[in-house]
Amino acid sequence: VTAPEPRAMIIPELRSGSQAQVLFSQYTLADAEARGKDQASALLRLRRTSCMPLERRRQAMRLLLRDWHPDKHQGKPLEEQEHANEVFCYIQGLRSAVLGGTEQ
Repeated sequence: VTAPEPRAMIIPELRSGSQAQVLFSQYTLADAEARGKDQASALLRLRRTSCMPLERRRQAMRLLLRDWHPDKHQGKPLEEQEHANEVFCYIQGLRSAVLGGTEQ
């Protein structure tokens, strides 16, 4: 059994003075909640890191991506694998907002 291919998730890009402001927009939270409780939880967790040093934000991003990585969910029911992939892609879409465009 192989992991499903990651699907690109389109995260609306909001123009603002700071990329971190995207994390705090009302639209971003509503979008995360509409996608599911796990996406909303990930967004809220990343919001808490916004005032932290870059290395702490990277660490939080790595932990979330590790927890939701599709390879970690192999062998589980297909529905769970697809959900993990969706959450993983959602978190990946927030990378530049969380890390300030320092890495892709």
